[in-house]
Amino acid sequence: MNLFNIARSGLSSSQAGLSVIGSNINNAMNGHYSRRDILLGESGGMISGKGFYGFGVQVNGVQRGYDAFINNEMRSGITACAGHKARYEQLAEIDNMLGNDETNPSVSLNKFFDALKEMEKDPSAPAARQSAFSTLGSLTYQFNSSSERLTGLEKSTNTQIKQSVDDINSCTQQLAKLNENIEKIVSQHGTPPADMLDARDGLLEDLSMQTGIKVSEDKLTGRMDVMLADGRPLVSGSRVYQLKAEASAENPNKTVVSYIDASGNATRLDEERMTGGALGGLFTFRNEDLSKARNELNQMALKMAGRFNEVNGQGYDQNGNPGGDLFNVPTPEALANRNNGGTASIDVKLTAPYTDINAEDYTITFTNGDWEVKGADGRVVPHTVNAAGELEFDGVSLGVSGTAEEGDSFMLNPAAGVAENVSVAIANGEAIAASDSSDPEEVSNNKNLALLLGIQDEKLIGKATLTESYASLVSGLGSTTSALKADYSTSGSVLKELTTKWQSVVGVNLEDEYVTLSMFEKYYQANAQVLQTATTMLDTLLAIK
Repeated sequence: MNLFNIARSGLSSSQAGLSVIGSNINNAMNGHYSRRDILLGESGGMISGKGFYGFGVQVNGVQRGYDAFINNEMRSGITACAGHKARYEQLAEIDNMLGNDETNPSVSLNKFFDALKEMEKDPSAPAARQSAFSTLGSLTYQFNSSSERLTGLEKSTNTQIKQSVDDINSCTQQLAKLNENIEKIVSQHGTPPADMLDARDGLLEDLSMQTGIKVSEDKLTGRMDVMLADGRPLVSGSRVYQLKAEASAENPNKTVVSYIDASGNATRLDEERMTGGALGGLFTFRNEDLSKARNELNQMALKMAGRFNEVNGQGYDQNGNPGGDLFNVPTPEALANRNNGGTASIDVKLTAPYTDINAEDYTITFTNGDWEVKGADGRVVPHTVNAAGELEFDGVSLGVSGTAEEGDSFMLNPAAGVAENVSVAIANGEAIAASDSSDPEEVSNNKNLALLLGIQDEKLIGKATLTESYASLVSGLGSTTSALKADYSTSGSVLKELTTKWQSVVGVNLEDEYVTLSMFEKYYQANAQVLQTATTMLDTLLAIK
């Protein structure tokens, strides 16, 4: 037995312990740092007839706090919360915009009807007609500006989807590099580096914020494989499988995401199944919330313009001329698929007053020598061919020119762009057809004006008036936004609880570290006292003559 060696082992162990505790305290504010615990053990000893005598203490290792189950729960919580957050923030903007009680298309429409009622009192009064004309301009402006903001949100969402894909690819590349380094160190030293494991866990959390993932750890080699929620690999050891964001072949205004497999083949992600993480939240917002709001707004603008044009065309203006259109309605475009092999193009015509037209995405495909039309839900839409050779369905006529090849397709939403581009077709209030007669004595008989006013109560969209339709749109958005806000709040609370749980099991608790620090300080002092005692004993022996 050597008391000096025993004292030195205690001092060395206490210094190692203080170093570990100091590192824990230093990194207490590092969100991805896992607590380290020093593992001490006996350094052997000797057996004699008097009993067992120990040789002191040794450091058996430093253990990193880790709980795979809690980490998986954390990642799932992050994915859910990030998905709700991404969707809610976008949806709340639409809700606030379209739900504004002072400036929205419905308010402007009611003001136009009010102006027509004032005009009804004296149709020949220039001021009344000018007022009605001015409110007509305000009405189209509200439709235009509301739709432009929706278009802006679509562009913003596409940009965010691209950024999310870039973030995913960046995370997977870093994870693959960490896997490579960790496996190399484990093969050389048998123990994975704790700092790299912390960095990897942090990257997995960052990745979970973008999309739902599954992980599989090989404890022998230290590698961590990462898969998408559908099981396709993103990281396999040091190999990376990337995602690619690009404009859709069907619709250049829509950014889609594809998975690139080991052979370099791209397969588009199923956006309906991607519900978690920021990427899933953005997909859901764009494909459901934004699409619904835009379609309903376009439908309202189209049906409104069509009906007003129809009724105004039945009457006569202040000068006894036949009434014309009050609104200019833009002609929609059939978007050719980027991969089309033929030269075919499609010219679109809408059948006024647009009562049969639906605001939905149709796909027109050339198959087996003929054209097939499908609705947004995949149903086959019956169509006829008129004498001019045009395809007709749901109030739409399509004239095809050029030659189509098998599989060529076009996408068409007949109401697309109406709200954003509808404009006033008349130059002044005189063109509002208040009379049903061209007789100079009858130009102010108000009979046609009564029909224009009657549009306010007509069920133009399903069983709803224009005002009721807009109210339904706003109400639906409000309900969805409120429900999503509650979901976001709940998922945020769950994530906070999981973070607290992780912190208690894996993270650093400063109060606990202070207690342990004090204990190791006393431990060090006690071992120093042992060394001092051994030194005193040696000095005593050396002093004997």
